[in-house]
Amino acid sequence: MIQFNLLPHREALRKFKKDQFNAYMVLTLILAGVTAFAIYGLLISSIEAQKDNIAVLEREIKQYEAQIVEIKDLKSQIDALLARQKAVEDIQADRNLPVRLLSELANNLPQGVTLSKLAQKDQELTLEGTAQTNENLSQFLDNLGKAGGWFSKPELLVSEAQNSTEKIPVKAFKFSVKATFLRVQSASTPSGAASSAVTPNATSGALPAEGASKPVTPSAAKA
Repeated sequence: MIQFNLLPHREALRKFKKDQFNAYMVLTLILAGVTAFAIYGLLISSIEAQKDNIAVLEREIKQYEAQIVEIKDLKSQIDALLARQKAVEDIQADRNLPVRLLSELANNLPQGVTLSKLAQKDQELTLEGTAQTNENLSQFLDNLGKAGGWFSKPELLVSEAQNSTEKIPVKAFKFSVKATFLRVQSASTPSGAASSAVTPNATSGALPAEGASKPVTPSAAKA
């Protein structure tokens, strides 16, 4: 005997699937909410940890800044002490410079050359005078520029021929020379030359001790 099921089984199956889908959706939303809440909690805790780290770093930075200020103060004090030390050393080194300058000029002044004016600005010297010949003037420049001496960078500024006068009975050359006077002698000088550098030459001219306002003549140097 054939039996027919007249109940709405298709609608029941469709409703079951729909309920099942809704249940899955609700479960998925619940899981998503729990996951989002967990992630949010992790982010909040990470942010708090970072804030704590930043606070620690800020405290350390303030400590280092205070140390940097102290180091800068120490550096400024050290620089001031070094400047004072250098000033004292320069004063001690420059104490005998005038005597050494006049002595070295006398040593390097050849026969036939007289000096009438000496001007000094710091270590730069300007020498004016007369030379009997160009050879005498050239020898004077060579003496100033020789290795191991107390002078460096001699430069001839002016060289003019002068006619005979009552004071200068023969033809001479008026010159102006610029040179640098060193605080310490060049390292290439032998020890013997260094010891003899401060001894005036018997045959060279000499500047007057009162400031080179009078000319230096070869006859005065022989005397």
